[in-house]
Amino acid sequence: MASKIETQALRLVDQVHSATGGRPQQWRSLMGLSGATDEAVQHAVDQGWVIVEGGHSVCLTDEGRQRANK
Repeated sequence: MASKIETQALRLVDQVHSATGGRPQQWRSLMGLSGATDEAVQHAVDQGWVIVEGGHSVCLTDEGRQRANK
């Protein structure tokens, strides 16, 4: 069973995927993404699902795009 942090990280990945239409190299602000806690963002980074720029913008990796909405 997924932990609370992993569940939040997966929700973050799904939200970014939805916001970008699943297109590669599309950046979005972390502001306004529900569940985008520091821990959830870090977990998504650690899993290789997203990259973060400047602590405020997020982009899905290829792995993150494949993981989205599974």
